[in-house]
Amino acid sequence: MRDFILLYINGQRHEVRGPEAGMMFADYLRYRRGLTGTKIVCAEGDCGACSVLRLRPMPIASQDIYEPMNSCIVTVAQLDGTSLVTVEALADSEQSAALSCVQQAMVQANGSQCGFCTPGFVVALTGLVERKLQKKENQISDKEAKNGLTGNLCRCTGYQPIVQAATSLVVQQCSSVLSRYYSRSQRAELLAARKKSVHLRTENYGFFAPTEVLAAAKYLVKNKEARLLAAGTDLGVLLNKNKIQIKRVLSLHLVPELYEIKKVKGRRLQVGARVTLSVLRKEVQALIPELARFLDIFASPQIKNVATLVGNVANASPIGDTAPFLLLANTVIYIVGVKGTRKVKLEDFYLGYKKTAVKTGELVSAIEFDIPEADEDLILRKTSQRRDLDISAVNMGLRLQWKNRAALQVGVCRIAAGGVGPWPLRLIKTEKFLLGKSLSSDILEQAILILHEEITPLSDLRGSSAFRRVLLENYLRHFFQVKMNHGESLKRGASLKRRPESEL
Repeated sequence: MRDFILLYINGQRHEVRGPEAGMMFADYLRYRRGLTGTKIVCAEGDCGACSVLRLRPMPIASQDIYEPMNSCIVTVAQLDGTSLVTVEALADSEQSAALSCVQQAMVQANGSQCGFCTPGFVVALTGLVERKLQKKENQISDKEAKNGLTGNLCRCTGYQPIVQAATSLVVQQCSSVLSRYYSRSQRAELLAARKKSVHLRTENYGFFAPTEVLAAAKYLVKNKEARLLAAGTDLGVLLNKNKIQIKRVLSLHLVPELYEIKKVKGRRLQVGARVTLSVLRKEVQALIPELARFLDIFASPQIKNVATLVGNVANASPIGDTAPFLLLANTVIYIVGVKGTRKVKLEDFYLGYKKTAVKTGELVSAIEFDIPEADEDLILRKTSQRRDLDISAVNMGLRLQWKNRAALQVGVCRIAAGGVGPWPLRLIKTEKFLLGKSLSSDILEQAILILHEEITPLSDLRGSSAFRRVLLENYLRHFFQVKMNHGESLKRGASLKRRPESEL
């Protein structure tokens, strides 16, 4: 067992002990290491000014890559076993202070004005370059630049010069951060360190990271005040705003099986508690393309590179973006305790607002769900105040198997929504009404009336109750109306084909 956190910063090895391990990494960089290029602005993971590059060694060395993440909402302890690079280290040569290709492109495109957000943009764009270098691609498209920079906000230049800087890069002429700050010996040490549990104990702070799930459950039994901290995208914000204090922290980052994502029992996918949303998106891009598309607008790259599917579900937010899909997909939650593992259906997992079926001394180890069939219809929708990097006012998922597609006769239909009740809901009554019905305007209107009976949206800063009702109704109406219009078009086309040419 180790009594220190091991990490590399700009190629330099660091061991962190005591209360410093509980510091937010951005604060640690600025106040302990003097690396002030990393800025703190929102302290919520929204603006990206605090972006740094992080690499966690993968099982296969060729998969290792530096990816951007927010450093303002993650503690030093959570970065145990990783290699990190800050904006100070991006210049190509310390002696001549030569700018990196990304920095030079920002200068030439006039991509900086006050400069406060610039380090974060440079880091995020460097992460995009690292990804392109790994894929052996040479250009960054306009769309790729905008997607890669959704986690960075600028308040004075406008974004076009920054996007132009990105698209002007000839990627294969850029030097790799990986080649300069990551070595075989560093990789070997980080991998070896991950085989040993970490236990830090001080008077006011404790951090425990076991290598086995059972040890984590036992720790929770003995330390009832301990909080499980994964990505920290939610808890990190509360810590920064002094809304909560955590004296005992449990981390699962050293449990290898929790990083697994695999197909099981035919068309089922099992996702471990440490699988990030970025990894999940790559896995489902071909299997469940609608889910992959939806994850594109889930959050920024900085958030998706650390946030997990299990965390999004276990957080039990009524507007958690992945919950509607999972409610459609016969999802089961694997809950581990000292007495073993039990499985709970997602519909039974939510017990109330921010309340789940997880008991004291238990934790969620994995989630398992359906891979929809190719002939099923699946749509996922959300509305938020901003298109990118914002949580939902309302989200919805619909999964439909047709009993007779040509006649628009509904077979098995599942509808789920978030933001319209105290927890994510399956709209069971609406589903049952639609089962076996052939779509028509009258049937659709009746379904919408039943839908309104099943939801109890509240009014808050993100929208009024009435607004949420209109959104959910429009989602459902639009999907079925498109199907009905398409059916009518097919019928008209078939009728025209049957008529004699003289009548056309």
